[in-house]
Amino acid sequence: MKEFLESLEIGEEKIKLSKEEVKFILAENGKVVKTETEKAKEDLTAEIETYKKNVADLQDEINKLPKSDEIETLQKKVKTMEEAEAERIANENKNKEDEILTTNIKSVFGEQKFVNDYTRNALINDIKNALNDPNNKGKSAKDLFEELTKDKDGIFVNPNSPQDMNGMNQNISTNVTKEVFDKMGYQDRLTLKQENPDLYQSFTK
Repeated sequence: MKEFLESLEIGEEKIKLSKEEVKFILAENGKVVKTETEKAKEDLTAEIETYKKNVADLQDEINKLPKSDEIETLQKKVKTMEEAEAERIANENKNKEDEILTTNIKSVFGEQKFVNDYTRNALINDIKNALNDPNNKGKSAKDLFEELTKDKDGIFVNPNSPQDMNGMNQNISTNVTKEVFDKMGYQDRLTLKQENPDLYQSFTK
């Protein structure tokens, strides 16, 4: 984001932001991310406290009951609640982490316009997978974005490209089915889009 702000040119006079302005914008953005993270932690803490109270209440009921089949039933209920709550918290944390990661990845796109939402989302998923690859240790989302899009056509809108490319769809078989398309990786889909744009569009509608 810093590189994007430093290279940003505003208006017809192409005025650039000063170092102080860039620093201020980055600081404000950091405050927003920090505030959202702290709010998420507070919400999660409140949910955990509520869960603990519910479990404690059930445990008190168990302690007051005589040894009987009712106790075993109540114990199973407590265990089920604990397992369900643990799974819910794990899923919620995973979703929040994914949302933050997605936001960070989108920030490196700058003002680039993708040919469609499908291509943008596919690239976001590719960057996420690449970040989890041990071979890419130390690389940032920006580094991987540049690697995955360098010298690649059909990803971003090119206002200077011709609208009608007759004959371009003759280099790939028209027997590709929707099922095959759904199993294709990002690069294979990009190749299909370049060689047979009509077929590609029919699968992404």
